[in-house]
Amino acid sequence: MPRSISVRNTGLIAAAFLLATVPSCAAPQQEEGRASSAPQWSSYTTADGSLRFEHPPEWDVRELPALANDPAGGVSLQVVDGGGRVLAELDTGIITDLSCTDPAEPAAYVEYESIPMPELDSKQGSEQRFVYRSLAPSGGRAAQATYAVVSGQQQGVQCGLFDFFTLTESSGGRFAGEFADSAGASQEEYLEGASRYRETQEYRDLREMLTSLRNAD
Repeated sequence: MPRSISVRNTGLIAAAFLLATVPSCAAPQQEEGRASSAPQWSSYTTADGSLRFEHPPEWDVRELPALANDPAGGVSLQVVDGGGRVLAELDTGIITDLSCTDPAEPAAYVEYESIPMPELDSKQGSEQRFVYRSLAPSGGRAAQATYAVVSGQQQGVQCGLFDFFTLTESSGGRFAGEFADSAGASQEEYLEGASRYRETQEYRDLREMLTSLRNAD
């Protein structure tokens, strides 16, 4: 998964973020224990103490130089599996600016699953939710399926998937990942794989991890 905060689809004119790469100097805070149906998960609190989430113990959290462009700062990290494969990324302190022009031909948008997340508060008053969805541009161009924490409903689907949630009065974040299929798959094959992915244990663990995101303070 590339380290880039952008919306990747036909019709995108601009998704501009002034990215500041400030290394994080705080040590990760992880502790064992989980009060849910999946015992022995690990709890992680971001270095700035703003958010926490839980993940399977065999997955690891790697802190990265922050992509925050909010003067108040933020954090960036990756969640990887035992083999080092990136499953999801969390970035906070992101101020976004998105504008685009709809393409002439429509794209197909599908939401496979949507789960409210009332325990993740936004100072902008947004309703937060987890969503797994896909976007298939017309003309056989590459489709995309992402699982993400988002605010409100998807707007302007022709412009791409906007995988961001609001958090502070001025900025938000991204806690998301992308379904990855074998190289060379057709759009139809990719979308079929994305639909089947919901039946896997990995997807269920990802869904539970993302929906566990909470305000830590």
